[in-house]
Amino acid sequence: MGLFDKFSKNRPPSGAAKHTGSHSPDGISLLDKHEKGLLDDQAFLSAFGKVTVYYSTPFGDHKDGDTRLFALPAQDKTGYLPVFTSSGRAIEFYEKAGRVGYLIMDGTFQSFLETTNNINQKSTPVKLGAVIDPGYYGVTIGADMLGQVLGVISG
Repeated sequence: MGLFDKFSKNRPPSGAAKHTGSHSPDGISLLDKHEKGLLDDQAFLSAFGKVTVYYSTPFGDHKDGDTRLFALPAQDKTGYLPVFTSSGRAIEFYEKAGRVGYLIMDGTFQSFLETTNNINQKSTPVKLGAVIDPGYYGVTIGADMLGQVLGVISG
């Protein structure tokens, strides 16, 4: 299905999603255009690589007192790290997941993917990909596709 797959979505209608929290209008409009087929995968990634995204560390504390990996499961011992177009969406996601005591960081989508790719180069039990705005869009990039996607973004 191209460079990435899509999770099934349970997001509000497009108009409602555009007005939730402070977000990068460029990121939302790019996601909307890609979802509607107005941007192909390469054009979307080339532009989205420059968008500011919000995220946290993969591991953190849960409200039950345990430390756990806050990634969405994927196949073959991989997971998707969530990345968001607004800090509000990140906070919403982590609160629903029961995460406590986390820090929201920001950077370009490209830098987020580069960091994730560097993590995967180490010996880790779970290799990580990325999911953009889970619950709203859910565009996913598998751990095995990070290098290729970074190549597209870098041009």
